[in-house]
Amino acid sequence: MGFNRFEAKMAAKNSMRRTRPNPLWVTLVFILLTTAVNGITLRIVGDPFVEAMQYLAWGYDWEEVFQYVFLRDMGSVGIFSVLQLLLALYGAVMSFGYTSYTLRLARNEQPGYRNLFDGFAKVGRVLWMNILIWVFVSLWELLAMIPGAILLTVGILQENEVLLTVSVVLYVAAGVVGVMVSYRYRLACYFLLDDPECTARQAISRSKITMRGWKMELFVLDLSFLGWLLLGACTMGVLYVWVSPYMGAAEANFYDFVSAGAQRQNGGYAGPNYDNFSNDGPKPF
Repeated sequence: MGFNRFEAKMAAKNSMRRTRPNPLWVTLVFILLTTAVNGITLRIVGDPFVEAMQYLAWGYDWEEVFQYVFLRDMGSVGIFSVLQLLLALYGAVMSFGYTSYTLRLARNEQPGYRNLFDGFAKVGRVLWMNILIWVFVSLWELLAMIPGAILLTVGILQENEVLLTVSVVLYVAAGVVGVMVSYRYRLACYFLLDDPECTARQAISRSKITMRGWKMELFVLDLSFLGWLLLGACTMGVLYVWVSPYMGAAEANFYDFVSAGAQRQNGGYAGPNYDNFSNDGPKPF
């Protein structure tokens, strides 16, 4: 029996109707705690890259812009860089918390606002998992980009338009490879949520094993929300308050289906031994 995309999405909608507090309000709080906090913080500190782009748009030379914006106040640039890193780490932990919320939502466990902070209970493993995934995907992309970089260099030296065109195609292909590889790790956070004993590397390994033969199915599930995402963009993001929990719960239903199948076939860990009271784990990573 295969994964039924329609039933998974209908079940997600039904879970949203039954859950209190309303998932729309929880999602709005999540957006305020992430996107709004990031925007306000960077606006207060100031983004040197945005400032540089403004000067370039006004016709200033790049060398002048670089000296005026970046070399004039290296301290501010350093503070901005550190702040960007901290916000990225904070966003990763909060996103994990929202995944925890949508997984509980799909399982009709009546989750609430406090579940948005579930990532802080195992922050070391959450951050290490995200770092490892970023490294693995980047390495695959880099491997695909090497031929493109070689052709680009040769094309520039020889002024060969054919080689330049092929190099651009290879760079685009590298991006596609990155997306394809990222699907191997899409379920890692769910395994980290479900198993209190699970480490970051184990979660990634379980995701890779479980996603064998299921990447296209998850891609099609993502693609089925494309219309809603485009409509959300037309509403300046307002519709995302409804679309986000809908997509998250549908993906959680996908995880429950394929992880249960992997357990039956491989005898590995899967399925809903949910970590309701995860204060810490036996290992930080």
